[in-house]
Amino acid sequence: MEQRNEYIKKLEENIAVYDEKIDDMKAKAAGIKADMKAEYLAQLDAIEKKRDAFVIKCEQLKDSNEQAWNDVKAGTEKAWNELEHSFGRALSRFR
Repeated sequence: MEQRNEYIKKLEENIAVYDEKIDDMKAKAAGIKADMKAEYLAQLDAIEKKRDAFVIKCEQLKDSNEQAWNDVKAGTEKAWNELEHSFGRALSRFR
């Protein structure tokens, strides 16, 4: 159970980090040229959707019983990887 609580705590910390990154990206949107802004905002919207999906998976993980833990954990890790990949793509595209 301790391992589970530590894992959930780590996920919650990661959510907070990505919330800060999303806020930074929103702030930078104001300074982007008009022709790139629409694409940037679309990328940001996609990231926010993946972040929301990740949060849902984290909540499911918290509420899961021991039997469902591994299945839900796998889904959570997939959502986490998709979120990281989306950020990586967006950051490399708009540097």
